Amino acid sequence: MASAHETPAPFWERIPIVMTDLNSVVSNTLLADHNQASVSAMLNAILNTPLTPMEASQARSYMEQIATRAANDEGAEVAFFQLMEMKNQHTTYVMRVALFSNNKAIGLDVMDAENGQFFVPENCPVVELQANTLN
Repeated sequence: MASAHETPAPFWERIPIVMTDLNSVVSNTLLADHNQASVSAMLNAILNTPLTPMEASQARSYMEQIATRAANDEGAEVAFFQLMEMKNQHTTYVMRVALFSNNKAIGLDVMDAENGQFFVPENCPVVELQANTLN
């Protein structure tokens, strides 16, 4: 029997995900209105830390390793990776985000959408996402 203090499992663990459901998961977590401030804070934190330019495939491989380690440190697993287009002042960025199995996400590398350059941050912020309730 679960204790009253246990956090419920994220909804993607309670519902089998097929590829057509991925958009729904993203919409209900990373893109949900109640999480926009947290996701924007991730981008701002990344942009305010030293960034190292890196080739796209190297950045992806390196950042996926960072995300896996960060998830393990949180006692979780990486549920999936998502690229998100975001605007910051006058520049558009594409940020790679990993969603963890514990309703947290980590902001990883960013790409300047205007010139295609990938940047790896010195520190990758982890934020807690508000769980969306299922009816």
